[in-house]
Order: sequence, then C-alpha cells, then structure tokens
Amino acid sequence: MAVLVTGGAGFLGRHIAKAMAHGDQSVTILDDLSCVNSTFDCPELSSPGIRCICGTTLDRTLVADLVAEHQEIFHLASVVGVEETIGRPLETMRNLEGTLHLTEAMTPDHRVVFTSSADVYGLHSHLHDRPMHEDDLQLFESSEVSRWVYPKIKSLEESAILNSAAMSLVVRVFNCFGPGMDFPHGKRVVPQLIEGILSRSSLRISGTGEQTRSFCHYTDTIRGLELALQLLRDRPSEARTVVNIGADHPLSVLAIAKKLNEMALELGMIPSLLPLQLNSDLYSQPFDDSWDRQPDLERARALLGYVPEVSVDEGLRSTLEYYRAMDAVELSRALKGPTPPSRRGPSSSQGLGEAASVVLETRG
Repeated sequence: MAVLVTGGAGFLGRHIAKAMAHGDQSVTILDDLSCVNSTFDCPELSSPGIRCICGTTLDRTLVADLVAEHQEIFHLASVVGVEETIGRPLETMRNLEGTLHLTEAMTPDHRVVFTSSADVYGLHSHLHDRPMHEDDLQLFESSEVSRWVYPKIKSLEESAILNSAAMSLVVRVFNCFGPGMDFPHGKRVVPQLIEGILSRSSLRISGTGEQTRSFCHYTDTIRGLELALQLLRDRPSEARTVVNIGADHPLSVLAIAKKLNEMALELGMIPSLLPLQLNSDLYSQPFDDSWDRQPDLERARALLGYVPEVSVDEGLRSTLEYYRAMDAVELSRALKGPTPPSRRGPSSSQGLGEAASVVLETRG
C-alpha cells in the first residue's frame, strides 16, 4: 500500500508519515519546505520506506503524478501560523488551489483524509455556550478582517474534498501540541509559550488569557488521523463527513501559561517564575483572540472509537522534558536560528539537511 502525505515535513505530517511507514506500506512526503520549522532531516522521516519530495501542491502535473501512484492520501499541506495567514491572505487563498489539484486527480479508488481546523467554527462561542459540533453553522466577521481568510479557505477545502470522487473524511484538528512542534519559531499557543521559557523571557499572552482552548497531545491527534483512515478502509459507506479530533477538557490560555511556568521551574529550566505579559501584541496587526474553543467529540467516539488518552498535565510535562534534555549549545543555536526563508517554489531544495536514510527528490 502506498500513502501520500502532503505537507509531510511539518509537525503532524512527520508523525503521521512515521505511523504509516510500517509493514509493506511505502510513504511519500510532498512538501515545499516553505515553513521555517518544516524539515526532511528529522528522526520521524528516517525510515527507509519514506521518500521525500521537495515540491508543492500548486504544481498540478506533480500532484497528478503522485495521486496516480498512491491510493491513500493524508492532505495536510497548508500555510501555517496566524502571522503567516493574516499577513499573506492572498497566498493563504492558494491553499484551495492546491486542494483542487488533488481533487481533480483523485478517483473513486482513492482514500483521502483532509486535516481541517477548529478555526472553521469562527465566532461560535460568541453565540453558543457549548462545545462545537460538526454540523454547527460557521460564523465569520466581514471580509475586511484578514484573520478569517484561513478558516474560510479551510471550509472551502472541506467542501472540495467531500465532493471529490474519492472516499473521504475531513478531520477538524483542535489545538494540537507536543515536543518539537513549531520549533524553534513558535507559531501557535503552546509553542509560543515554550519559546518564552526556553529564552527565559516573559510569557506573552493574547488579550486577558481568559479564552479557553482544548489542548490535545499530538499522540492523540495522530491516533485520530489513523482511525480516520481505518474507517475509510473498513467502512467507506460511513465516510464523506466531518469529525472533530481533540481533547474535551478546556483550559484558559492563562491557566496553560501558569502550568508551563510552574512546571518549567520545577524541572529546573528557569531560575524563577517568568512574568506573564497579558495583552501582548503577538502579531503584526490586531487579532481578536477572545473566543473559546472546545470540540464536541460524540461523533469521533461513535464513528471512530476515538477517546483522548493523554492528559494536559502529562503532555505539557513530557514536552518540557523534551526541551530540557536538549544540548545547551544546540538549543541556543536553534533559538537564534537562521533568517526565516521566503516561500520557495517546487524546485528549491535550499537548506535541506543531509539525512542519509531519507530518499530526497526535487520535483517541479
């Protein structure tokens, strides 16, 4: 069985590739390495059964060739991070173009799992005091607010996938976190807070920090994605739907920051508690972060048998321990980091590591 993972050099992509590369399954990674944290040179992609291709879903010919070679697809390729999506709205819209290239090439024999985002629920918590259900209406502010470009495009991508010829399932991912995510340049909540801990600066929080999130350890997220593919294999008639994957015990962002701060002190990563900086300007333009986010997991339980297993405390502690174990010189070098690359085209392989066990191709 051959599995294609688009965006496979990113955090979730790397881990799903590792999970798929067993037995007689071969895995192909497609990624243009446009995200500063994406890499082919990592332990998760070190299996000899994984082939890495530096290319983009915007290359229609390349996508058609790869879809023809693989029966199963995890489609994760996307512009990542709030700053990226609000600062480059037109480029973010091109996510849809890449998805359409996939759907044009897929046949009824293909199985595809698409990773969407909890962002598609928009301002849900401004209307409802309950978890987000897959069939809830989506509410966004006006088109003048570029913050909503990303979820609008994700919603359109969901429609494209579910109306394609392939057997399909859309997974809405809720606030995944874990060791190595967005490292060394934090783009999302937990990685941004950990970046503050590693640099021993303040922990910057958007707004008052009272907004709640349901933080889900990456191992639970990956298991949810595996269960999604298994459903397509075993019970395709129950697919062509949307399912939430996440955790069901929401905490405020402020509470998460305090937990990380106290754990880091306990683990000896900081000499004293770091200051919490509320109402921080985390992005280049105003960003409303006041909504709450909690998934309704009833469909995931009924359809996939999915139940989150890793507690927030357990997940946060193991994540911090991962960074504590890093060599001090290596950590310092990573935090200083290179100048973030511009988005590259499908033929660029600049900055790739030399992982001897990774088969690397540059296509385009």
